[in-house]
Amino acid sequence: MKKWLSSLAIIALTGTLLVGCGNNASENASSGNGKITLKLLQNKPEIADKLKQMLADYKKVNPNVTIEPEVTADVPTRLKTMFASGDEPDIFTMKGYADMKNWQDKLADLSGEPWVEDVLSAASPGMTIDGKKYGFPLAIEGYGFVYNKELFAKAGIEKVPTTLAELKEVNEKLKAAGITSYAEAYRENWPLGQHLLSLPFSYESDPEGFAKKLNEGTAQVKDSPYMKGFFDVLDMTVNYGKGQESLGISYDAEVASFASGKSAMMQQGVWVLQPVMKINPNIQMGMFAIPLTDNPEETKLPVSVPNYYVVNKNSKHLDEVKKFLAWVHDNGQKYLVESFQFTPAFTSMKATEDLGPLAEDMGKYVAGNKTLPWGFALWPNGGIREQFVKPLQEYVAGQMTQEEALEDLQKSWTAAVE
Repeated sequence: MKKWLSSLAIIALTGTLLVGCGNNASENASSGNGKITLKLLQNKPEIADKLKQMLADYKKVNPNVTIEPEVTADVPTRLKTMFASGDEPDIFTMKGYADMKNWQDKLADLSGEPWVEDVLSAASPGMTIDGKKYGFPLAIEGYGFVYNKELFAKAGIEKVPTTLAELKEVNEKLKAAGITSYAEAYRENWPLGQHLLSLPFSYESDPEGFAKKLNEGTAQVKDSPYMKGFFDVLDMTVNYGKGQESLGISYDAEVASFASGKSAMMQQGVWVLQPVMKINPNIQMGMFAIPLTDNPEETKLPVSVPNYYVVNKNSKHLDEVKKFLAWVHDNGQKYLVESFQFTPAFTSMKATEDLGPLAEDMGKYVAGNKTLPWGFALWPNGGIREQFVKPLQEYVAGQMTQEEALEDLQKSWTAAVE
């Protein structure tokens, strides 16, 4: 998820780009000549120019409406500042689940909009609160084990694993062929303490219900039946990878190792396509879901929406904002997919070949209804994602047992809720 860790990582390195400024959403009244100005707060500075072009095209067909974008790498911080000062945006990007619930009292209900019925089933849960829809999904992303098809073939691996036992067999075959399975970026907090750790939460039959029990104190992290599978997978990435050296490997080093053929797999998602292709444009790669059990029916790919457009319910021009969203939907193939290079979150839009083989493999899981929510999106706020990685790094370093790591994770969850 590095790209939306582009919210969470890549973007953080890009800096902040500010494009224009408007007035308070509650003061964006039409001027005497009937012209309307709307303010849009958007993440992803890398698409700023493409966003400006889309808004310019919108103005051509709606000459009385000007949408002024402000593009920043840190929407949450900027959003708090804007609402505190009364200088509120009309429309802004937001993550789903817990973040959307935290802002629910500021958001307009979009349930009645015509495009809602076109939203992919995997994109709907994160924008739904008490049956109402509050978001417009911009894209879907998924993650699992990205693998080198040529190295798999060299090791005699004919199919991707769908169970823990098969994953162990894949690792053994790679080892026998003299191929290192992994070079995981466990120096970073998000691959280990967020993406990998969230899998047992995602695999729960009722992920939101389990998170609620944890919040209420009626369940503990160790109660998840999928925690054993999580540690089994973690052990494999260490034992068939770089061992404790993994704790010193960065994301860039992980990508470079994989792209150069020094490791056969990495736990990443669709966002790694361009970084890998920059290093090795001829690489043949794919992606498969990470199994946590020996039941192949349970093995699914975590797929969700990194960001939604949401609407300020206090905007003086709710109808105009909703009209804009309907236009974005109707023209989503051109702008969201072909220009922004997003994997579509709507059934009427189609992924292009330019999105690459990882998006293609993700699409197969989506089409087969073999997807899971992002478990970490259900975690409480309060820096828990950064805290969760510490006991897991100590476990990899041999300084903690599984039981001690789980106990530490529970303490972090309890503190975050309190």
